[in-house]
Formats: sequence, C-alpha cells, structure tokens
Amino acid sequence: MATFDESRAWLKGPDFFPRFRAPAQGQPLASLGLALDEELLIVERGGLRRGFLVRQAGWHHVIQGELALQPYVVSF
Repeated sequence: MATFDESRAWLKGPDFFPRFRAPAQGQPLASLGLALDEELLIVERGGLRRGFLVRQAGWHHVIQGELALQPYVVSF
C-alpha cells in the first residue's frame, strides 16, 4: 500500500476554496425559476431539507450550515 507523499500535495491553506455558508432559512425551489435540468445536491436531517446547486457546490467544495439544530458539513 502506498503512503501519502505530502510533498506532492498543493496545500494552499485551510480555505483555498472559500466555504459556502448556508443561510439559516432556505427558499422554496419552486420560487427560484430553476431550469429543469439544473442539478441539485440535497441535504436532509430531521425531516428538513436544503438544496444546493451542484455548479455552486463544485466551486466551493465545502458547504456548511445548521439543520434541525445540528451543524453539518458537505464536501463535494
């Protein structure tokens, strides 16, 4: 098994890609006028859901927020 060669990594600091901090309150998707082919990433906890655009998550790579009074982190 190969070991991780730290010298080959491009480590630019802890926030090379700025995290997306999800707002406390979401908006109904129906009200946003999204294209039918828009790809979404859905997070669910305790019956509550938040949706994020895949193209937005692809830039940030990390989404964090709070849902059902618990923190969450999604990496993409």
